[in-house]
Amino acid sequence: MTYGALWTQAKAVVFGLRNIGVRRTDRVAVVFPDGPEAAVATITVAAGAICVPLDPGFTCDEYQRYFGELHLAALMTHADLNSACRRAARIRGVPVIDVSMRPNEAAGAFSLADRAPQGLPDDEFASGADDAFILMTSGSTSRPKTVPLTHASVCLSAGNVGAALELEARDRLLSVLPLFHGHGLISGLLAALAAGSSIVCPAGFDARAFFGWLTEFQPTWYTAVPAIHRAILEAADCHKQRALRSSLRLVRSASTSLSSEVLERLEALFGVPVIDTYGMTEAATQIAANPLQRRKRGSVGRPAGPEIAILDSAGRRLPFGKRGEIALRGPTITRGYDNDAAATTSAFQDSWFRTGDLGYLDADRYLFIVGRIKEIIHKGGQKVAPAEVEGALLSHPDVIEVAVFAVPHERLGADVAAAIVLRQDANVGAYTLRDFVRSRLAGFKVPGLILIVPEIPKGAGGKIKRNELAGRFSKTCLLQDGGEAV
Repeated sequence: MTYGALWTQAKAVVFGLRNIGVRRTDRVAVVFPDGPEAAVATITVAAGAICVPLDPGFTCDEYQRYFGELHLAALMTHADLNSACRRAARIRGVPVIDVSMRPNEAAGAFSLADRAPQGLPDDEFASGADDAFILMTSGSTSRPKTVPLTHASVCLSAGNVGAALELEARDRLLSVLPLFHGHGLISGLLAALAAGSSIVCPAGFDARAFFGWLTEFQPTWYTAVPAIHRAILEAADCHKQRALRSSLRLVRSASTSLSSEVLERLEALFGVPVIDTYGMTEAATQIAANPLQRRKRGSVGRPAGPEIAILDSAGRRLPFGKRGEIALRGPTITRGYDNDAAATTSAFQDSWFRTGDLGYLDADRYLFIVGRIKEIIHKGGQKVAPAEVEGALLSHPDVIEVAVFAVPHERLGADVAAAIVLRQDANVGAYTLRDFVRSRLAGFKVPGLILIVPEIPKGAGGKIKRNELAGRFSKTCLLQDGGEAV
């Protein structure tokens, strides 16, 4: 689909929305499986209403709950999709806008109205001050919050991503992330469009097909979460020459911590720089990014969007090198959570948005993330950052994935637990892994509980669901002195 065809599609969608009474300030849910139709629908709905992209994997009960909380004016989805979202819309009385694909036309083209009228008034289209999207946070540590973002903030953040990556019109994104989260939508799709470049939207990520896509579509970059990067590495054994010959000029990572081991393996596989970044939905994604030519290992980079400060518990700025809460302010920051005044009041203090992330800035203003404040494990009188323990475990050659979380301890109050996914045919046990961590970290950081698991629960955005792990194993494990579990 060309930019001209996308503009024509946007006019048709805006006219169709107005024809059923949907206004610029109304909210329209968009539910599509991954692919070009999801991209086109999300962009064009935002041109004339507030777009609320939702996970097509939600259950009917989840859709009902979110439809009620979001006060939707309509739902847009496939005409032939007999899905949970359609059933929930019927129950909630939400009008459904049926979309029919046009498979013989441009990628992502669909029919909503016969044609767009000539001379659609400019005020029918959204302005910079209007809300473009309402996005859900990952919900990795609590129930997802809903975040409104204006067109101005989204466009600014998309441009910031492009500036950090030095994107040009000749670049091409391979989009491997869902578009109902900010990472794939803003830092991927919209960043590529803001640069005037092109995007390839396959029907969902597939590690086995990924290397074929590199050859077929010749992308110059992709952005993903660490779980996808690891899946690519696991599938790479038969494709190393293809990877080195690919047209990629960079790989971007965001959403959660990328281990040094995975970063180094990716750079060796593709022979290009891996750009580790930091972002969150409330900031329209990008906050910091490593410069292409001045990357610093272990850091998520320098400010590349909002202003960053490190604050103590009283809201005072801390000097370089001192750990504290990462706080943000600037035009890309949301005005607050939708229908959650308490959460908004808690997050915004003295003009700063307090992220809940623990970190520090070095003398060169590179940002280092230590972990989530709420995830810090209070083991007796010691504090353990899960990310530090995860980094140690991920440096073991047989460990693919790891999630560290707290479990109850009779005397200490809490102890460190680790759920670990091993490589296929790995011959290593929990005792060996504990000794491995002990050789790298202080004794109080060594997990008292190690669980070898087939997979680690993650949300659609790729973030680990630590609360789910903690809830699952806290019910069965109360560690005692002299009775450690492995």
